[in-house]
Amino acid sequence: MELRQLEYFMAVAEELHFGRAAARLHISQPPLTVHIKRLEEELGVSLFDRTSRRVSLTPEGSRFVDLVRPILQDLDEAVEDIREIKAGRRGRVRVGFVSSASYELVPAGVRDVRSQHPGIQLDLQPLATGEQIEALLENRLDVGIMRDAPLQAGLEFTTLLTEDMVAVLPMNHPLASKAEVSPEDLIQLPLVLFPYQSMPGYVTNIMEIFHHLGHPPRIVQRAVNQENVMGLVAAGVGASILPASFSSFSFPGVVTKHITSGPTTRLELVTDQLEVTANTAAVVAVITDAAQRISRKTSS
Repeated sequence: MELRQLEYFMAVAEELHFGRAAARLHISQPPLTVHIKRLEEELGVSLFDRTSRRVSLTPEGSRFVDLVRPILQDLDEAVEDIREIKAGRRGRVRVGFVSSASYELVPAGVRDVRSQHPGIQLDLQPLATGEQIEALLENRLDVGIMRDAPLQAGLEFTTLLTEDMVAVLPMNHPLASKAEVSPEDLIQLPLVLFPYQSMPGYVTNIMEIFHHLGHPPRIVQRAVNQENVMGLVAAGVGASILPASFSSFSFPGVVTKHITSGPTTRLELVTDQLEVTANTAAVVAVITDAAQRISRKTSS
């Protein structure tokens, strides 16, 4: 049994006229009659009662209509879905993001994707930069939003936002009363940082702040995300250095201070260098636009 036979059967069943069905299918009547006959022989039943004046469905034919119609409808929907995916209007896009992107960029990007591309489903995965790199290389992610991502062969890197880094101090620390702090101030303090393997580029940037002092800072604790870092700072375990976007959110027990040397950090969008589907490209374009809007707002 061929799909074409089912389509021919449904045309005759709906028109109840071989000539009109043939015209609808853009074929001549004799081949249509042959296909219906072969279908009936394969099924071992008569699907139509034919007379010189009319064509009608047999009971078996009526039941076959009920069974075949949803099959063809499902097939039509499947074909349309595939075309929508190819056109970038439908499908699932897996997006990883670091915790600092969840403050403003991710909410704005998700809202815009849902508004502009309602057929695209976002699978959002909070992951550290190192985890995202690994997931992209293993095809477990389509898009990564990372912090100071280290270059990696096979991946495409685009800077979304550049922002200052700020010192995060316990609220009752003596330096909390200063308008800004220097690297010389910070190197005297125990620091709470991310594990290097999770955020290699960002941790390297922090180490660069102290490079001119001739020795590294004293790291007393590693934490896997910004929320944990802030909790440890609030508890008095040590100070930390985070992206300035954190400053716009209130966290009890901590204060943020500008660093005199003006270190910066990059939020980057990362994709596979060679294979980017249309729906992934659509999501990338929306997130990039959201980042540019945020950047203009921040600089104004």
